[in-house]
Amino acid sequence: MASAYRARPALLFVGMMTAALFWGAAVAVAEPPQTLEHPVELPPPSTRFLEGVTAYDTGDYHRAFEVWLPLAQGGDLAAMRNVALMLRKGEGTPRDPARALWFYEEAGSKGFGLAQLNAAFMHLEGDGVPKNIEAAAFWFHAAALSGSPIAQYNIAVMYERGQGVDKDMPRALGWYALAARSGNKLAMDRLAVLVPSLDGPKAPKPADLPAQQVAPAPMAPDFELRGPDTH
Repeated sequence: MASAYRARPALLFVGMMTAALFWGAAVAVAEPPQTLEHPVELPPPSTRFLEGVTAYDTGDYHRAFEVWLPLAQGGDLAAMRNVALMLRKGEGTPRDPARALWFYEEAGSKGFGLAQLNAAFMHLEGDGVPKNIEAAAFWFHAAALSGSPIAQYNIAVMYERGQGVDKDMPRALGWYALAARSGNKLAMDRLAVLVPSLDGPKAPKPADLPAQQVAPAPMAPDFELRGPDTH
């Protein structure tokens, strides 16, 4: 039952995976939350929460918002994220991106990886709020630590390009590798381009080749020893 409400695509918007990321410079990074290395395990949904799910699924967005808002205000992370989505889209309530971002970041600060990812995309896209590339990088990193392959890919791109963070190719490759391990095709494709282009090992110096210094020269092939009278 705990996974039923997380799997609904209408409620758990994660944003499109943006390959050609990033616009102008950011202004300020969000307050650092306490992030977790693994996604937060949410408690089973309450009867009240499921009442909101039923209302949402039947198109009664106003009722769903009325049900979820008190739960969100009481600290229910899934309700926070759903309320944020409805505020972001203007479903059942007037559109209010700034308030939506507050709920995303509030849930994200408590370690909810999906909310961290949503916050990152709102900052990245300037979805009703000023674009803030540094804040986007911060929340992508938080979501990447929570295990999101989409976030791992995006923070890798940001490290590769030096956008929102200092350029750092080793970190970029590390995050690409983690995203690829989870099956992220964009990360796999990027690694397929980057890894062959990396510098290979330097040519060995003569001093590093003791075998060549002591090994006898190979004998000439047999056919080169044959003269004209050997037939």
